[in-house]
Amino acid sequence: MTTTPTYHTTVQRKNGRIGELRLLRNGEVLSPLSTPILYPVVSFMTGSTPRGGGLWKYLLRDLMKRDTPMLSQVLHFLDFPINGKILAKWRNKSIREWYQEVNGAYNAPLFLDSGGFKLLYNAGLDLTEFGIEKETEADDILALQEDFGGEIFASLDYPLPPGLERSEAEKRMSLSLENACRVATVLSTKTQPPFLYVCCHGQSQSDIEDYVKRVFDRLSGVLPAFGLAIGSLVPLRGKQDSEVLERICGVQRAIPDSARQHTPIHAFGVSGELAPILAYMGIDSFDSTSYIQAARGLNYADPLTRAKRKLMELDELTCTCRICSEVSLDEMQGALMEAASYKRTSTGKYKSEYYAAIALHNLELETELLSRMKRAIEADDALEEICRHASSGRGIRAAIDWLMANDESFASRMARTIAAAPTSENRRAGKRNPNQLELFQTTSQEARSLSLNYTPDSFVIPDSYVPPRDTKVLLSIPCAGKKPYSLSRTHAIINTRLQAAFGENQQEIHKVTLSGLYGPVPEEFETEEPVVRYDFQLSPRNIAQIQLGADRFNAYLDKYADYYALVVGYATSHAYRMVFETIQVSRSDFLLLPMKPRQKRLSEFFRHVYLDELIETLSTVIPPQN
Repeated sequence: MTTTPTYHTTVQRKNGRIGELRLLRNGEVLSPLSTPILYPVVSFMTGSTPRGGGLWKYLLRDLMKRDTPMLSQVLHFLDFPINGKILAKWRNKSIREWYQEVNGAYNAPLFLDSGGFKLLYNAGLDLTEFGIEKETEADDILALQEDFGGEIFASLDYPLPPGLERSEAEKRMSLSLENACRVATVLSTKTQPPFLYVCCHGQSQSDIEDYVKRVFDRLSGVLPAFGLAIGSLVPLRGKQDSEVLERICGVQRAIPDSARQHTPIHAFGVSGELAPILAYMGIDSFDSTSYIQAARGLNYADPLTRAKRKLMELDELTCTCRICSEVSLDEMQGALMEAASYKRTSTGKYKSEYYAAIALHNLELETELLSRMKRAIEADDALEEICRHASSGRGIRAAIDWLMANDESFASRMARTIAAAPTSENRRAGKRNPNQLELFQTTSQEARSLSLNYTPDSFVIPDSYVPPRDTKVLLSIPCAGKKPYSLSRTHAIINTRLQAAFGENQQEIHKVTLSGLYGPVPEEFETEEPVVRYDFQLSPRNIAQIQLGADRFNAYLDKYADYYALVVGYATSHAYRMVFETIQVSRSDFLLLPMKPRQKRLSEFFRHVYLDELIETLSTVIPPQN
């Protein structure tokens, strides 16, 4: 195995904002890490060899050819058909060595996250076949990171879902801190250790400020330098951007003056339009998955507005980036419309190559957004650039509002640009100048706290329960993160389509939600406390939980099948279809829709052709409204 280089950082800042950061390898500066930098999140192990599969083959080839620093979480292989034997083979050499055999020399650093978010909703997931035991989880994942050979590690952490019960949040923060200290101690014994980012979490600014202070108290003298990676931000993005900025302020305030010049700060999972604002505030690096998530839905970033547009609806490509300059829109659209899925299209290329092109184009625009901020910082023009961005950026009004209230220089400069500045008295009183730019205002709503401590036995259907007698159809769709389920986007869309199709006859449809944790949840129980407050995401790897859900659903049908003339499950996500498919094995009266989804992912749930298929099937039992 190749020798792991020694890394450390130097940071130069102007007025608390990024000036320049360099990651050094054995004393030599790695120029690609001048900041702010965007790490594309990638999956290295998509099969048994580094030749890869799907769009990753083409993405990795391009990113490695250009020596792009990349981030990957070390449990990403759980998303692919990889077993313990295949993983053991991968661990025989570093990721860099494997891919140099395919793509040639690659010299940029690899940032390996621990995969803590992957374990967030699947604490009971059995990973023993991969050499990861629950009792030694932190040590086993560190060993995995070392085998993969990354130059930058993030400690194993336990993210905090929004609204998590306080006692559980405190426990998870404590575990994250203990893991970071343990990893730092282990790495301190290495002659050439990778650079460590300590994951930081908190439910408030004061929370994360206290957390970071404890990090420095515990690690001072253990490692000469380390970075801080702020987690639990992704669920706050959007209407709660002010909370994102509050957390960042808490982290910065807690860094000792003596450590500011060599402590880089990373924001996990936050990029796009918000990234320039975070760079203005002193964040050094970001990571992005949005570029590839959008591409999977054939969403192409507009070169002027950066809004996502459907590729199949475009008339021309007006972008001049290196990707768009080498592709033909007509060729892409024609190839993507062909029936072939896993075979070459008539162009001689696989569809996955076109998906990769869309992803790389999206990434180019995200990178350029940060590059403009980088150039402004170097020219000592950060304030002007962030004001220009604030005037044209999309979906960042909550963040702008926060800056207006908390950054006098920004508020003054913006006032000269687009609005009259609010007086200091009004600002202190929380009042808005009537001439000020109208910005997004969040509304506080009382919400129940969530908990990860609920078990499958926390909710069971009472023995005395009887389904409504005026129903003809049992319709089951997967649960949702938003509670009660009926308020979620997926359930609301289904309800809207049913109402439009059947009108008052919709009451003949009984919705029984498939909960990944509990199994069947009739709609009458949606507001029960265990149903409203649990937080759980079903993984296709969690075979025991999938079987439990299927068993409970079968038990429900054994007892109540006679109440329904038709039983339908509608799901496109892989894990929930696995539950329904398991039910189908033992019940010929259970119908799973869509019958032939193009992909097993949530985005397919909203396709009109599949929703039409659902309505048509239900219409065989329930009369549509006139």
